[in-house]
Amino acid sequence: MGPTGLINMAYDASLNSDVAVAPAAFRRDERFAVLFGGAAVGIAAGFGIAMALGRTGDWAMFAAIPLLLIASYFAVATLRDAVDRRAIGCSIAAAMVALSLLAWPAMAILYPMSAPQFWIAPAAGMTSMVLLASCWGGTQGASYRLMGEAASLCIIVGLLGFNTLMR
Repeated sequence: MGPTGLINMAYDASLNSDVAVAPAAFRRDERFAVLFGGAAVGIAAGFGIAMALGRTGDWAMFAAIPLLLIASYFAVATLRDAVDRRAIGCSIAAAMVALSLLAWPAMAILYPMSAPQFWIAPAAGMTSMVLLASCWGGTQGASYRLMGEAASLCIIVGLLGFNTLMR
């Protein structure tokens, strides 16, 4: 038996196996688990960074800009995916995530970090992410993008929140 015979045997064996094929999309509870897992990792990372740096000035807010840009990029990619799928409810939820991410720097200009109004935008962003995870029916990649958004946002929340508490 030559090498092609072994390849054909392996192919034939795979056709008759009972191995399940991975689903094309996550279920709702799996999307929530991925989202909240990313948020938990983000909060833990932000807390660790805040503890490692100790008390910092306002430069920590400017150092978090690349993370906000990553989260914004993921939000726009998810919005584009929802628009391409013509999912109106998911498009609205994805747009709310993107707008709340854009509103946070504007809130930073108007209010100091210690003001409760400063934290309205990230709370609205996380709420919109939960809504988006609830209604999403697309590919798994979008769920992972949502996890990246939550992790990036929560790193910033953890860093700035614990920095504010240490003052």
